[in-house]
Amino acid sequence: MLLKYSPIVLDSIDPKTFPKVELYVKNDKGFTLYKPEATELSENNLERLRENGTEFVYINNANWELVEAYIEKNLDNILSSETVPPHSKNLIFSHVIIDCINEVFKNPKKVAAFHKCRAILKRISFEFADREELTGHFYKLEQSYEKYLVIHTAQVTVLSMFLSEKLFNAGRNEVIDIGVGAMLHDIGMLQIASNITEKTDVLSESEYHRVKLHPRHSYDMLSEVMITERIPLDIALSHHERLDGSGYPRGLSEHGIPKHAMLVSICDIYCALTMNRPYRIASTPEEALKILKSERKYFDPTILNGFFDIMVSPHFSEPVVEEKIPPHFTEPAAEEKSISREIVTDNSTASVEEYTKKLRRSAGDRKKLLRLHSEVTDHINEAFGKEKENLIAFRKELKDFLQSMSSVEN
Repeated sequence: MLLKYSPIVLDSIDPKTFPKVELYVKNDKGFTLYKPEATELSENNLERLRENGTEFVYINNANWELVEAYIEKNLDNILSSETVPPHSKNLIFSHVIIDCINEVFKNPKKVAAFHKCRAILKRISFEFADREELTGHFYKLEQSYEKYLVIHTAQVTVLSMFLSEKLFNAGRNEVIDIGVGAMLHDIGMLQIASNITEKTDVLSESEYHRVKLHPRHSYDMLSEVMITERIPLDIALSHHERLDGSGYPRGLSEHGIPKHAMLVSICDIYCALTMNRPYRIASTPEEALKILKSERKYFDPTILNGFFDIMVSPHFSEPVVEEKIPPHFTEPAAEEKSISREIVTDNSTASVEEYTKKLRRSAGDRKKLLRLHSEVTDHINEAFGKEKENLIAFRKELKDFLQSMSSVEN
């Protein structure tokens, strides 16, 4: 039987009390057994791993409940520890959040799973020295787990909680409420058929209509499990509302949109743009901010400007990180990549024709054009407003051009 593994933050392990389970390390070839179950774990073992730059070890999923109980029991000790560095605490707390989200998504009828989210958030907090640390933190989460929706939701939760303290001067209870709302804001997607949520092509009007119902589903599901706090319910129902009234499900505008939902909405878009997908390379933080600026009419200006002030301030300067390329992704040629990114951030409809001319001049590799077609398709599903209109127009031109190439080849 093929074994499955889950990551454990190395600094969460106390060798004196950690459960006696097999530990694995991950390398280019997969997972290698580091410590058999019967072998005692020592502080020297952990120190050697740290010296080698190891931040995660892995356990067989069959032992997960045992290890999860150990980590949750020790959260208070980890939070107060002076020997566990802040970046390791951030990782440990994020992994606990991921586990809570995963449990809710696996057991959406289990009331206790929902309320565990609040119980866990009461026991943790995050500290980031600068944006480089925050971005690096998100990258590590993305590398250690495979489920996009769970990782994305965890990133939105961490960012929303972190920013709410700075933007709203939020007290502890308010931060926890925002965290609960962010953790559960997309739970309603479970009500949408998988053939729609996993579709890689542009959604039809009827499919898109069903997707637009997910905030209402999220609200209803939270209400059913007796989550009654206003902030989580507002976030679940209103995280797709837009300042100009073009959002959904209620078409709220301006001051009718709860500020907490607006913050989570901005964090949701930023985190989606900066995560890799199998068919799209992630935007850099700078590119994501540029896209948000180009669509600023959809967001509360005070909250958006506060978001920009924090994310581009000297204390959150642009990080130098290795560009993240997902598995099985072949990077497009420089001109091809620049065209796709320009069309995403350019608001001029007239520019579509100019991009198409560039495309025709550079055409020669049908596989590259098909890959670009997939990338543009993905952007359409995540875009809105003028950006979406431009992408649809560009995609049509690209599709027509590919069809004309096929005619010539035949």
